[in-house]
Amino acid sequence: MEGIDVTGQERVLKSSEIISIRTDPQGIVTFVNPAFISVTGFSRDEAIGKPHNLIRHPCMPRSVYYLLWKTIREGETFFGLTLNRCKNGDHYWTLGYFHPDVENGNITGFRSTRQGLRNEELKTRCDKLYRSVRQVEQKLPRPDQVRAGFDALQKELKKLGYADYQSFAKLAL
Repeated sequence: MEGIDVTGQERVLKSSEIISIRTDPQGIVTFVNPAFISVTGFSRDEAIGKPHNLIRHPCMPRSVYYLLWKTIREGETFFGLTLNRCKNGDHYWTLGYFHPDVENGNITGFRSTRQGLRNEELKTRCDKLYRSVRQVEQKLPRPDQVRAGFDALQKELKKLGYADYQSFAKLAL
């Protein structure tokens, strides 16, 4: 989703807006709830059948998404703070749980449940962290971005006093 215009305008989610998305094992959207449609501006038809990164904001580090997908593909739950992009280029912050759907021991897809992140101090800290990591990623060719970004993320988190990303993200709770 690189190169998509962003407005710099934040869309703050209401406490009643809980976004739910399901994907198949390859990350292709199979379900969105009405809150997703209301918040993002994408219609159901525009989202179903598309890659989950349809809502990826260009300031969101690739390495954080790599960590998210790695974790859930290993069958674990991931808690994360995400900066997402609306269809019109506005952005919104969420905190959410991402986890695999498992049937008979096999992963059949993934789902996320997200609510708005309304803690302004945490948004500022997260934005600073993500921009720092994204700057590292953008200096390198695409194949090298995730590894360098992940290393930068770990280094920044340690400087902030966190053992890992999940410890940082749980500040939102």
